[in-house]
Amino acid sequence: MTKRTLLAILAHPDDESFGPGGTFARYAHEGVDVHIAIATDGAAGSVAEGYEDAREKLAEVRAKELETAVSILGGTLHTLGYRDSGYIGDPANEHPEAFVQADEQEAIGRVVKLIREIRPHVVVTHDETGGYFHPDHIQCWKITVPAFHAAGDPEQFPEIGPAPHQPERLYFTAFPNTWVKVLIFLFRLRGQDPTKFGRNKDIDMTRVGVDRKKLHAFIDYRAYWDVKREASAAHASQGGGGALGWLPEGIQKRLLARDTFIRAHPPTPKGFREKDLFAE
Repeated sequence: MTKRTLLAILAHPDDESFGPGGTFARYAHEGVDVHIAIATDGAAGSVAEGYEDAREKLAEVRAKELETAVSILGGTLHTLGYRDSGYIGDPANEHPEAFVQADEQEAIGRVVKLIREIRPHVVVTHDETGGYFHPDHIQCWKITVPAFHAAGDPEQFPEIGPAPHQPERLYFTAFPNTWVKVLIFLFRLRGQDPTKFGRNKDIDMTRVGVDRKKLHAFIDYRAYWDVKREASAAHASQGGGGALGWLPEGIQKRLLARDTFIRAHPPTPKGFREKDLFAE
């Protein structure tokens, strides 16, 4: 195999670190050419304490945080240039420049162009639920899946160069609901409502996660736990990824130091499991 290349298409500044950042750090360390494309500017997101005055320049703040985080992970950064659509039910969803309002074919074309330029073996994006039903995450899934298939078809987007390229594999980020149930239990022990999780109280943890049997790839990143934490901490305006910081670090590692994915392409037989996104 020529140099292995991975391209992730994700919605927001921080999704690359709070999400499968451990996987990206591991593969970058192992010599994979890791590319991370972020669709939006993060300007409509909430802010952590101490960043209230940064609201007017939030896109600029988050761009710098993103650059730092991707550098820590060892990846190459790309941006799709859309406006953040805000949280679930946010009036920002209706902004004419919001990612969710983008022309779908035009947005697919942007991803096709990236795929043909970068020529990845593996593409990673959000699943059809966006993990927790965030509209921008779902929009990423909507445009990346058709772009994955269109990129290798010379009949589609012929005006977009360079030459067509068909990636070998497409993966969706996904959470097993086994550990989500554990977290829900812990939330309730702490007197927290698991249906109103997050700074905007818009995440219903009882709806997130998939049956473990539907997961195909399990990537252990315990050796890169500190790299992921450092990249997450770079997103200070988003709280630095400390939502579960109240848990002892040993428990955090046990619960969280493995990224899980659904393999969308090529199809897999029932019960299929793998520990490497590039496995032969």
